[in-house]
Amino acid sequence: MQPDFDKLQKTFAETPNVVVADLDCSGNAQSTCGQHGVQGYPTLKMIVDGKTVDYNGARDFNGMKREVESKLNPRPACSLESKEACSKEDREVLEMSEKMSKAERSAKIKEVEQEIKDSKKQAADLEKKAKTLAASLDLIKAGGQTVEKVEQLLNDGDWKAHCEGRTCVVAFLPHILDDGAKGRTANLKILDEALKASKKDGKSIGFLWSQGGDQFEMEEKLGLQFGFPAVIAVNFGKNRFGVHRGTYSKDQLSQFLTSLSRGGVPLAPLPEGLKAAKADPWDGKDAPPPTEEEL
Repeated sequence: MQPDFDKLQKTFAETPNVVVADLDCSGNAQSTCGQHGVQGYPTLKMIVDGKTVDYNGARDFNGMKREVESKLNPRPACSLESKEACSKEDREVLEMSEKMSKAERSAKIKEVEQEIKDSKKQAADLEKKAKTLAASLDLIKAGGQTVEKVEQLLNDGDWKAHCEGRTCVVAFLPHILDDGAKGRTANLKILDEALKASKKDGKSIGFLWSQGGDQFEMEEKLGLQFGFPAVIAVNFGKNRFGVHRGTYSKDQLSQFLTSLSRGGVPLAPLPEGLKAAKADPWDGKDAPPPTEEEL
């Protein structure tokens, strides 16, 4: 009951005609407790209009609060007839007004009304300024950020730098001769959607892509001979990688990452000597048809 009683004290701490107090009837307050007929512990008493009455209601916060509120008389408004209801500051204003002449009071009313208008305008201007500053603050913060995007895996140095200290997803996409620019663009869009979904979930994951065959040795070591698109998640710090076994879609990739974070994806040690070979950046176009010699 003590926490509820403490809460009751805080609730009515600023109410001028309510005092919520507790007494130790086994100590210095024995005499006071006897005057109010306290016989057992804990006992709750209410003193209303100078009379002590037993409190037999609920002993939780809400029950005690309702009982106190039911005994409160409406507090009179601060006025000439009830100065005792005024705060010190309000009483000073009221008494100052009593001493004014009619002309002085009229001038003072106009002065205060103008101050109210000016204050409201200043408050509106300050609120508008605060909103502008908040928007500027967001832009200033954004200026120090980089918009992460799906990068092409072009060499080993960039791979290690891009994936340092976090998990990286690498998507091995079909060769441009097999899929064309339209197919590759569609595959990259899916990967980009998965990246954005991971950011919304608060995950710090890097996303890379490689053209199937550009990293032939890596593909062999990771066992990705089952075809493209093929997707892996790799973590150099933990020296582990996992292979995505589902379909290549935004939802399936997001599910793969969720399972990965929960330990639901089988992981294997990274093969020794795993490095990314140098590759040519894609220009966003279809590849020219192969010549007769290349065929």
